[in-house]
Amino acid sequence: MTQPKLELLSVLVVEDSGFIRKVLTATLRAIGIGRVEGVASGAAAIRWLEERRAALPPGTAPVDLILSDLVMPEVNGLMLLRWIRYSPRSPDKFLPVLMLSGAADRQYVEQARDLGATDFIAKPFSAQTIASRLLFAIARPRRFVLAKGYFGPDRRRADKPVAMDCRMTAPSEILVVHSASKARGIDRFPVIHFELPNRLGAKAGLAPRDPVPTLPPEVLAAAEEEIQNRAGDYAVWIGAEVEEMGRRVDRLPREPEAVPGLLAQVNRAAHEMRGQGGIFGYPLITMIAKSLYEATRCGPAAVSAGEHLLFKAHVDAIRAVMTGRVSGDGGATGQQLLASLEVAKRKHAKAAEAGRG
Repeated sequence: MTQPKLELLSVLVVEDSGFIRKVLTATLRAIGIGRVEGVASGAAAIRWLEERRAALPPGTAPVDLILSDLVMPEVNGLMLLRWIRYSPRSPDKFLPVLMLSGAADRQYVEQARDLGATDFIAKPFSAQTIASRLLFAIARPRRFVLAKGYFGPDRRRADKPVAMDCRMTAPSEILVVHSASKARGIDRFPVIHFELPNRLGAKAGLAPRDPVPTLPPEVLAAAEEEIQNRAGDYAVWIGAEVEEMGRRVDRLPREPEAVPGLLAQVNRAAHEMRGQGGIFGYPLITMIAKSLYEATRCGPAAVSAGEHLLFKAHVDAIRAVMTGRVSGDGGATGQQLLASLEVAKRKHAKAAEAGRG
């Protein structure tokens, strides 16, 4: 099997967590990507792309692929994706964009898909997942489609026979555009298919009929080791994060005017934690943080005593996992932690029901 020349490719990582950004850039370098850049926000990514475009000859892509987090402050991953696909200032509307997020909920996946994402990677991730999605995007790019309300990779991944074809567009209404096609008459067609050469595959030394490559096991093992070597740093980082989260939860009953802002910060921190614990061997963190994320996502203007105790129970559970270094499922300790959390959730549910009554 032809091994791709990944050292010739470049990737831009967009991730607001400095710790995870370092993990991603190190992982990409470990699997062989030649140039990896990292920025902390969607706004920083837009600036980076515009600056790179201005410094390069016309027609030169500023980067080969983007790996972007979804939930970020101000300009999030969806806004960045929209800018890349639709803005007249975009340096390359066909740029492959892989979305990465701990919020792998259906609505987020659909939003990313509808804005033209190349693929969606859920946290927690592994070196194998990152490498396989990256290689597939390089070796098997889908044709781009322009239609009413959509521009991006063809969402129909396979051409298979179906019992009833519900497509509303006849073949005669589809214009196929190749790299040498003229733009005349393009506005007369409701759907346009862009059949363009596989630039990234050619750059990586892959022929059109080559199978999707896989990396040697030793390369993947080294990349995974690169991730796991940061488990100690993760424990230190999340320890500081959960203490800050605890201080915000403690402020809720004392500062009613600050409740919306504090809850938004707790929700965002829980979102980050839900996607990271499983990466470093702490799946309990993912489960607890997901529960806290869902409990705080509505963002009420006021917090009841029961809600405050519920949030505090989550923080205490995360703190207990990291203090005791409870890895894996935690055995009896993990079951006890989750059972205590369920008790707190049931108490809150009963209190909320009594309050409504």
